[in-house]
Amino acid sequence: MERRARFACIACRRLKRKCAKELPACSLCIRLEKKCEYPPRARESNTGAGHESPPSSQSTRSRTSTNGEAEQPSLNSSQSELHIEVLEAAKPAQGRIDTFPAIFFLDSEVSVKPLPSDCDPPMAPATVLYGLCPDVYGVYEQYFTTVHQWLPILSKKRARRSMTDSDFISDSPSQLLFLCMKLVSEPLLPEDSARASKMYTRVLEALFKVENSCLPCIQLLQSVILLSVYELGHGIYPAAYLRVGHASRLCVMMGLHDRKHAAQLFKDTVTWTAREEERRAWWAVLCLDRITNQGVDGLPFAAPEPSPGELLPCSEAVWNEGGVGFNEPLFATSFSNNTSLGSFANVCQAAHVLGRVLRHRDELHNSSLSLQFRIAEAKQLQGILSALCSHLREASQVLPSLDSSISVALALCFSARLILCDLYACNEKYSTDHGRSSEEAELQREALGCIFETVRFTWQVARQVLDSIDQTGEGGLDNISPLLCHCLYAVAGESEWLILEQEDSNAGIWLGDFVRLLQAIGRRWQVAHVYLAQISKWPGYQSLVT
Repeated sequence: MERRARFACIACRRLKRKCAKELPACSLCIRLEKKCEYPPRARESNTGAGHESPPSSQSTRSRTSTNGEAEQPSLNSSQSELHIEVLEAAKPAQGRIDTFPAIFFLDSEVSVKPLPSDCDPPMAPATVLYGLCPDVYGVYEQYFTTVHQWLPILSKKRARRSMTDSDFISDSPSQLLFLCMKLVSEPLLPEDSARASKMYTRVLEALFKVENSCLPCIQLLQSVILLSVYELGHGIYPAAYLRVGHASRLCVMMGLHDRKHAAQLFKDTVTWTAREEERRAWWAVLCLDRITNQGVDGLPFAAPEPSPGELLPCSEAVWNEGGVGFNEPLFATSFSNNTSLGSFANVCQAAHVLGRVLRHRDELHNSSLSLQFRIAEAKQLQGILSALCSHLREASQVLPSLDSSISVALALCFSARLILCDLYACNEKYSTDHGRSSEEAELQREALGCIFETVRFTWQVARQVLDSIDQTGEGGLDNISPLLCHCLYAVAGESEWLILEQEDSNAGIWLGDFVRLLQAIGRRWQVAHVYLAQISKWPGYQSLVT
């Protein structure tokens, strides 16, 4: 007969968890590698519950008051433990936010992967909300032929299945994801305001309802990512900055940033496709976080650095076909022209290096870092960016037309090079009161040459995109990314400097093409107009148009 204690062990009683009461140690303490101790009286009965001796008449009388009415059991009694167990078992319907295990944040050692990987069950009768177009697959096709080309975070087969199964269920994560796909893929009319869009307002309302009624899930995270893309693409600040932070918090809460060491909210997914979607969502958040920090100094990142064993997304050729792909590691000894490395993986590589450059920029006045360390780090980053830039340019030349994801990766790489070079190219930025060191002087010469090279490379990419738009007409703007805008703005500024300093005729051509591409992007994404409004004030640009 299995030996069991009369009462729960001290650790389980303290944490208010159900104890199996095995002797000499309960299975839960063994699994959590905790010390298991029982109160002295708990070991008095060594048989199962079915062989316990009946309570004595004295103990029976002790539970009856003088007037013959039964007394309530004390909080320390085994009856209260049974009462707690019953309360824990009586849970609300699965999928509701009120079933979220608060103990996950209070003691994650007890709550291990408490939620299923799919927390999006039907919760209401099927209804069409918000006057959506009944042609669901029209939205599906529009999204996957536009935004998905440069931000491939959704699985086509899982998105199709989700739309079929959900059938527009009210206030569900699947419906919210559909609304966000519709919001981000449909162009606005020139006279429309992105902030005042009715669809944008409806998405915000749906997000509020889903977050306050449903358990967190991957569809919720994907929805917040797409919503932040809409806000970034149309210059809706500070909402865009805050939304990226929101997405990052969701990722960290789910444990997607570090599958080996961070507490995991979800049970392991049963398919490779579901795991790849989680990986792509995490990388998208990291990319957007680094992008939002390009133009502003000193703000900490919302998304933490990738873990040492982090894998990159698989090739888009496999991903879009619904197959099972191969994932390259982020940290490699070199950049190789491996055909299994997809264009979105290139974007992730570039965003990671951009983040390292931004951190280097923001630590410029950190007195705890020596000059020698900063110079060595700057040269290392310069070498990494040079190798990555060469790899991406070679990859783009192999393609019949410039891939939209490759253009985003190149833009991030070029932006990182300009940020790094601007730190050391200026004569007025001295490291000490005694002037610039010989190492900084050498780095300055290299930085100036790098700026000229980066502007020329960016202009070549801009010409490819403009030629593609000229050939396809307005349809070529459908899959253009707003993530190109900051890079175009940065190289436009360097071109204007060349115009003022050297009256370089090539710089005038470059600046004109950068402005034309921003104007083209502005017909799809309104954030381009914010950059153009600043460029129009520059003396070098005004000298070209007058």
